[in-house]
Amino acid sequence: MYCYDFKSLFPKYNMTYEREKVTISEIDQKAKVKSITWQNSCFQNFDTHIAKDMTSFFQAAKASNLFYDDCDGLIMFNEEGQKYMFFNELKSNFDSRDIYHARNQIISTYLKFNLLFHFLQGYDPSQFIVKGFIVSLPPNKDYLRDLHKQTFLPNGLSRAEAVFTYNLCYNEKQKCEIKPSDCFEITHLPLADRGIFKKMEIYQTGQGDS
Repeated sequence: MYCYDFKSLFPKYNMTYEREKVTISEIDQKAKVKSITWQNSCFQNFDTHIAKDMTSFFQAAKASNLFYDDCDGLIMFNEEGQKYMFFNELKSNFDSRDIYHARNQIISTYLKFNLLFHFLQGYDPSQFIVKGFIVSLPPNKDYLRDLHKQTFLPNGLSRAEAVFTYNLCYNEKQKCEIKPSDCFEITHLPLADRGIFKKMEIYQTGQGDS
């Protein structure tokens, strides 16, 4: 299993194999969104402090800011022969800036873990379906009305934040599919295909069980 091999390579970090369910928790006691629990499978749970600790290297190297982020949890599991990689980020507020930042935290964590996973024998990123989950409180109607207005802003970060968040809210499944070509933070980086996902579905969901 990848989690045991990872533990052998990086014994400082907590990698676990969880039967039936696994919970990703927010350590901030003041957080309004405390956790999300995944059930009905056997999960490999990876310590995302690895991604956080890698940040100092990328900062020292003056790399893209995209490499400075990390998310709250990463799990892997296998269902009916298909491998999945789920990234989780918990947010107490529903704000376009926070939601877009969560997207970047998920992307950054993927980039860092994918880099390290290539140390492992048999790892093939093309075998995985990659999904990101932003767990937050629901938006209110007044906020969504104002958010729609922001989607008409000139091109720039504020508009990108608004468009992504608006599309996430109004998709019937509350998800957006992104590709590297959709992410201006990635398009200018000389990343090989093996260094990046082909596509990723990002979902917005409420606190609780999934």
